[in-house]
Amino acid sequence: MPDTNKIDDPPGLSPERIIVVIGPLELGGAERQAIQLARCLMQEQQAIVEVWGCGPPGRATELCDEFGVPWRAAPIPLPWSEKRSEQLKRLARFARALRQARPSVILPFMFLPSVVCGLTWRLTGARLCVWNQRDEGRDRLDAWAERWATRLTPRFVANSGHGAEFLTQTLRVRDERVSVVHNGVMLAAPERDRSDWRAQLEVSDNCLLACMVANLHSFKDHETLLRAWRIAIDRLTRERLEAVLLLAGRFDDKYAALKQLAGDLRLGDTVRFLGPVRDISGLLQAVDLGVHSSTNEGCPNGVLECMAAGLAVVGTDYAGIREAVGPRSYEFLAAPHDAEALAAQIVRFALDPTLRAEAGAANHLRAETEFDPRLMYEKMLPIIASRARSRTQPARMPDESDANGEDASSAPVRSPRGRLGLSESRAEARKE
Repeated sequence: MPDTNKIDDPPGLSPERIIVVIGPLELGGAERQAIQLARCLMQEQQAIVEVWGCGPPGRATELCDEFGVPWRAAPIPLPWSEKRSEQLKRLARFARALRQARPSVILPFMFLPSVVCGLTWRLTGARLCVWNQRDEGRDRLDAWAERWATRLTPRFVANSGHGAEFLTQTLRVRDERVSVVHNGVMLAAPERDRSDWRAQLEVSDNCLLACMVANLHSFKDHETLLRAWRIAIDRLTRERLEAVLLLAGRFDDKYAALKQLAGDLRLGDTVRFLGPVRDISGLLQAVDLGVHSSTNEGCPNGVLECMAAGLAVVGTDYAGIREAVGPRSYEFLAAPHDAEALAAQIVRFALDPTLRAEAGAANHLRAETEFDPRLMYEKMLPIIASRARSRTQPARMPDESDANGEDASSAPVRSPRGRLGLSESRAEARKE
């Protein structure tokens, strides 16, 4: 099984240079976790840390600035090109940029950045690359890229048990190279209190506010939530209870379709599209119930934030959400795509304030004990500090003896036909 144990008293990281690699410089749960870890490494270990992303500055750069974490828009070769020759050229440019930065450790977050760094890190002079799997395996690439990247990467971290299963069972990474480190959730001090938020939303103190914290993209299932909300509103109206659903998250690829669906369902003012919310702590203080509808999750930050705020949570019965809420809250989860079952759970909590309070208190305790940021940092630190190979050790690509997924990250870069690096990749590219 993947290792979940903490190693005490790891060696310090000062003055090591660590580069944290994310994708676009926008802010989601994985990016927040990456930046939070970067800050801890700077403050606790006096490490030299920089966050690298691609594209124009976004809310991730704002959080970096707020935390005092240096960041850079780097030539990360994403999105992945379908032309192998083009992608190999972009990987080479990225490897050169990394080598010029002279990192000791490279920490990619999410699948695509992890593949990119897995393919290039041995060419940069770094001592260690740690793959951080933040979902259940939603993004996939060409088999050659996944195969080389996983064989060359020495350490893997997943933020959930089923994320670790994706690594070991689908990508065939050996168990001893995988550790499970849960997310750490930390709510900032609220900027506005409950009454201020409710005044801004123009709802009374008696109105039940439910909230889903998640960007509006295709990996979430806001559609089922909207259909469930229509059912719940009809039932709550008969009980003379006012209720409003808040959707707090960036307007991504599903926004237009969800707005259209809300109109088709005649939800009107009972659903509010808030967009990205900076003061998420203040918003959740004004909320009565957390909801999370999804069918693709690692360990969802939006659920953990609701739990940390002391809210009861209704959600989809999916592995990542189950792992977040724990066995006590399994009964509050609905089968995927089942709007009727999800609505029943919403109505159940709406009509029972005592149950909401009890479930919220249990969630708050679980967030404090299982998803504390300090615990995440303490489990990540020995993994990051575990580098044992010298900077001058020759890189190696796997050969036929590695066909069963054995660790090929510490032998000379060879293929069955001889040495293979970016120089041979160029030769491959010319053949295409």
